[in-house]
This record gives sequence, structure tokens and C-alpha cells, in this order.
Amino acid sequence: MSLYANFYLTQFIIIFIYILNKYNFLKVLKYKCYNVRRGEFNMEIQRKKNENNNNYNYYLINNNNKVEINYASDNDLFFITSSKKEQIEFYITKDNMFIYNLFDLLFKSFEDASLFQISYKQLLKYCDIESQIKLYKKITEANQKIKDSYLYQKLFANNKIVWISDDSISFDEQTADTMEISKENNFFKLKFKYNESKLSDIKKIRIRSFNSRYNPFNIFIIDCFLNLQNYNPDYHQIHLEEYLQLKRKY
Repeated sequence: MSLYANFYLTQFIIIFIYILNKYNFLKVLKYKCYNVRRGEFNMEIQRKKNENNNNYNYYLINNNNKVEINYASDNDLFFITSSKKEQIEFYITKDNMFIYNLFDLLFKSFEDASLFQISYKQLLKYCDIESQIKLYKKITEANQKIKDSYLYQKLFANNKIVWISDDSISFDEQTADTMEISKENNFFKLKFKYNESKLSDIKKIRIRSFNSRYNPFNIFIIDCFLNLQNYNPDYHQIHLEEYLQLKRKY
């Protein structure tokens, strides 16, 4: 190839790359490849009225996997998957801030483990400052005892929630059915591992509202996902963070 041909080819490539960057085509392509590879692209949310009670069942669809969040008539919470896989990973991204914030609230609840709380107004009911300090100290010590407990440390460690299904016979992560929730930089990762029910087509992680082996920590999950009932995916108002995500993508 002649010198002139090389020169014009180089100029053409430079102009072509400039146009792609100008219209963010490379960014979009890079984002899509990155997110498809990690299972973060196009999280879909559906809901359906539960015929057995007045609740909605929610379906999170992502990475060719579907997770059903189901409140039973006894208020027990189920995470249900229909797959022959023994392990399923699922990603909650900022593409939907309502769902993302829901998991963020859940994660912070476990992180803080503040089961015993008192509001500022309640604290003001105690006249003298000494009584207020004593009460605050008792609450702080009670919450710290919870954090020091074997149950809490088994449930929340290494920046990860590991919930063994209340239906599992085993209380060993290696042999039971488990749900793991871990927080990454901009997303939450759900990992479902099935040992006891690995041969079943329908696999469930159960959180009992009463008589859970994780009592009282089951309150965090039950209460948190009750808020999901307020979410209607058909009338979702875009959040500022979602808008910024879209701008970064395209």
C-alpha cells in the first residue's frame, strides 16, 4: 500500500472513531457487552395478584433467570426459582432505584443490626440528662450483644448476608439451600445455592414470619419486602439516579 493510501486510511479511521465517540456508540456497545457478560443488563420487573391473599407476587427477570418474591397467606416470604441449576446468580442494579433502594435498606438493616431503637422524642420524655444517657447506653449495649451473637455472625459476615432457608433440614451452608446477598460498587448480587432441593424443578428459599431459626432477624426481611407491595412497575416514575444511569449508558 502506498504512502498516500496509508495516510488517507489513517485519516478515515480517526474520523470514524471521532463520530462513534461523538454519538456515544462505543460507550453503548461497551456498556451492553459489559452488562450482558455480568448479567446486569435489562432487569425486568413484573407483578401479579396473588389469588390466595391480597398481596402481589413480584417477578425479577435478569440474566435469563426469574426470581419470584411471594408472600404466602401465612405471611411467610418465599424466593422461588424455576431452574434445574444448582446455583443461580441475580443482579439488582440502579436501573431501577425503587428495587435497588429496597435491597440497600435491607442490607443496612443487617449491617446496623439495631433491633432496639428509641426516637429523639421518646428520649425527651426522660427529664434528667443522666436518665437519658443510661437508657441510650442500655440500648447501645443490647444492640452490641446482638452483633456479638453467634447467630448474627453466622448470618452477616464479610459484607454478605447468608440466609439458610427455614425449610432446610441442615443448618450448614454447604449442605442446605441458601440465599446470599452481597453489595458491590453499584449493584447487589443475589446468589441462590441449592443442595437439599437440587433435584427439584421448583426451588424455594423460605423466610418464616414466625418460628424462624433466625428470629428476630427475619423481621428485617419481612418488613423490608412488605414495602415492595407499594411498587407498581406499570406506573414507575423514573428516579434521578436512573436518569443519570441512562445518560451514562447512551
